[in-house]
Amino acid sequence: MSKENKNAFEDEIFALSEEDFIELQKAVEKRQTKEKYGATDFEELAEMWERQPVCPDCGSTEYKLIGHTPNGRQRYECKECGKPYTILTNSIFHSTKKSLSDWCLYLVLMTFNVPLELTEELCGISHPTAMLWRKKVFATVDGYQDHLYLYDRVWIDETYILDSRILHDENHKKKRGLSKDLICIVVAIDNHKNVLAIVCGNGKPSGPRIYKALKDHIREGSVIVHDGEKAHNMLIEKNHCQSEVYKADIKDEDYLEKMALVNNLCSWIKRYIYRYIGMRKDNLQSYLNWFVYIFRVKGADERWPKIPRILRHLILTEVQHKR
Repeated sequence: MSKENKNAFEDEIFALSEEDFIELQKAVEKRQTKEKYGATDFEELAEMWERQPVCPDCGSTEYKLIGHTPNGRQRYECKECGKPYTILTNSIFHSTKKSLSDWCLYLVLMTFNVPLELTEELCGISHPTAMLWRKKVFATVDGYQDHLYLYDRVWIDETYILDSRILHDENHKKKRGLSKDLICIVVAIDNHKNVLAIVCGNGKPSGPRIYKALKDHIREGSVIVHDGEKAHNMLIEKNHCQSEVYKADIKDEDYLEKMALVNNLCSWIKRYIYRYIGMRKDNLQSYLNWFVYIFRVKGADERWPKIPRILRHLILTEVQHKR
C-alpha cells in the first residue's frame, strides 16, 4: 500500500491493546447502529418509539423513579402495587445481555429466513440462544393474523407439508394422496396483496374447517377466486361472497394465469417451511405468522425500511418469552 493510500488510523489501531481494541469495536458498532436505526441501545430505542413504563403486575402507568440497575437502566416502582421494573420489563429484550447491534444483525438474518447455524456463526451466539431469540420474536407475532382481513378479489387455495411427527414412528407406512400424513395450510391473498396462511388440520380439509379458518378474515361480498373445491362452498355461501372458479389443470393456460397469484404464494410458503425440516407441528402457526408479517413488511420496504419497522414492533409489543 502506498503512503498516499494508507489509512490515517491504521498505526494507532494496530498499537491498541486487545482490551482497548474490543472497546473500540463496541464504540464503532454503537455509532453504526445509531446512524442506521436511531439508537445505540434498547433504552434509547424505547425512548425513540415512546414505549411507556407499565407495571407488569397490575398494568398501572403510575410510577416513581427509584434509581438504576447495575447495568445502568432506569428503575421504576409502581405506585399502585409497589412492583419494581424497568422500561424493558415485559418486552422480549428484558433479560438480554447482547447489544442492540447484535440483535439488529440477527433480525436482518431472520428476514431472509437463514438457518440457525448461520445466525449463530455471524452473531456469535450459541444454538440455545439463537433458538430462544427466534421464539421471542415469534411471540411478538402470535395472533398477528387474527385481525387481518381480505376483501374485493380474494384468491384461496390449500398447500400441504409432511407432518414431521411420522418421522419418529418406526411402524409408519407411507400413504398415498392427501392423507392425514400431510398438514393442510389454507392460503389466501387479495388484490391488495394482503395475505393469510393458517394451519387447517391434517389431510384434505372439509367445508367447516375451511370456513372456520377464513370466516373472520374475508369481507362479505368479496369475490372468491378458487379451483372449485367443494370445501370452499360453505365459506362462499355464509360470507355472502361471489364464486369465480378455475379448475385446477396445469395444462390449462387460463387456469395458470388466473390462479398464479395464490399458486405462487403457496410455493413461497412451502419453500419457506422446508428450510425448517423437523419443526414441531405445534410451532408451525408461529412460523406462518412470521412469514405473513415479513411479507407485509417487505411489501412496504420502500416507504418504511424493514428493520426499523421490525424494531418498532418488537420494542412496543408487551410480551415476554422465557426459557
